[in-house]
Parts: sequence; structure tokens; C-alpha cells
Amino acid sequence: MRRTMLTPQRRRRSPFPLMLGLLLALLIGGAIYLSTVDTEVPQQRIEQDVTNEALAQ
Repeated sequence: MRRTMLTPQRRRRSPFPLMLGLLLALLIGGAIYLSTVDTEVPQQRIEQDVTNEALAQ
């Protein structure tokens, strides 16, 4: 269909709502990912001989 002077021109949609939605989805996805990552460090036993140091003084 040809455009004439009487038909209104289409207005371009703003990209702001799409960008806002993508940013919100990334933030929610990142928060879910960080809440499910296992960050616990295994415990290590550290032994140090202190008997001679305490008696030497």
C-alpha cells in the first residue's frame, strides 16, 4: 500500500523499555546465580608446636 500525504507516518518506538527489561532480567539472573553458587571453603587443620616456646621463657 502506497503512502500518501494523508496517512500518518509510523513513529519509531523508543528502545528504553527493551533496554530496561534486559537490564532487569540480567540483574535478577545474576542474583539467582550468585545465590546458588557454592562458596564454602573446606576447613583445614593447622597444627603448630608451642610447648617449647611456652617453657623457654
